[in-house]
Amino acid sequence: MAGFTSLDDLINEMTVNGKFRRADWNKLTHAVGTQAAGTWYALPHATGNPGAMTLGAVGTNLAWHVANDRTAGSIYHGGDVSPDTKHILNASAFSAAATTMPAIFMLVDMLGWYPITTTTTTGNQAMVNSRTFTCTAATPAVLTVAAGWDIQDMTAVQLTTTGTLPAGLSLNTTYYWNRTAATTGNLSTSLANADSATYVATSDTGTGTHTITMTLADRCPTNGAGVEAFLTPSVALGAGTPNIQLTYTDSAGNTGNTTPTTLPISNATAPIGQIEYSGTGAGKFGPFIPKAAGDAGIRLVEQFNYNVTHTSGTTNLVLCRPLLTLPMTTVGVAAERDLLNQVPSLPRVYDGACLVWLMYAGAATPVTSAFYGHLDFAWG
Repeated sequence: MAGFTSLDDLINEMTVNGKFRRADWNKLTHAVGTQAAGTWYALPHATGNPGAMTLGAVGTNLAWHVANDRTAGSIYHGGDVSPDTKHILNASAFSAAATTMPAIFMLVDMLGWYPITTTTTTGNQAMVNSRTFTCTAATPAVLTVAAGWDIQDMTAVQLTTTGTLPAGLSLNTTYYWNRTAATTGNLSTSLANADSATYVATSDTGTGTHTITMTLADRCPTNGAGVEAFLTPSVALGAGTPNIQLTYTDSAGNTGNTTPTTLPISNATAPIGQIEYSGTGAGKFGPFIPKAAGDAGIRLVEQFNYNVTHTSGTTNLVLCRPLLTLPMTTVGVAAERDLLNQVPSLPRVYDGACLVWLMYAGAATPVTSAFYGHLDFAWG
């Protein structure tokens, strides 16, 4: 079993070494209108416990914005445990609210998002995943990034160069950004070091042109395998039903891959929280945007495209890693998953994982309908 040498080892880690956490959660459906039957919704920016996450115009439009367990709205799972590995043992969800069933809850690790305020723009819009930078020879090193990407705290990044990186920095290494201003910051070698303000020092400025690029490698060791994408508004979308197309780099590093020919169609006036192309009928998908045939996942998104506009609104292109699914059939009856014995998948929860729920409404679900449940974690 992943993370444990035997069932006895798992029990010992939990009961003797205390490597166990239970997380109870509750979420209310969005307060902006009845959730439509046959449609998917994202709940990170819905109220409850944990509270609502702030999506939308944070940082730079169209630029990568990280989400992790330090982000308000993430289900807390016990913090960093490396070099141990953490896994989900059990999960449950239920609702006593009338007309909430059937429903499906899907737990995902929300890796981050690209805020899109330019929903009134047609054609390809380039996403921001990297910028060139210069670096001081100092303790700590101060990096100055070219304009156009206000990198947010705790963003995982990697560095490349046409020459030699400043002494003290390395290629093929994941660092975490400490934002000091819109275009400056420091680097830490771990999330724990970022928490404690322990930053990397450099002794020279290097040679050549240096580039800083977002990476998913810390929570997707294969750098994109298993990563899916969805779109959810944080400001309700105005009129318009554009086709949606992504251009992306897949988990194998192939660039220029695109959404298949049958494109998702955005819903007119999609409300906050709705996965905007989900529903019933032609051009509806859920919960994820389809990828090119044979692709195992998304490493980064290169371009976003509406073929016609919405008249207003802000949407968010989210990258995530699905972990488990809980179908619910009956009001007041819990859906449960035993991930150790029933289906021994033991989904791994990486350090920094931002755990949030997606919801499929099988029936028209009233506003602020309450759902509850728990997650059990163990590590070793």
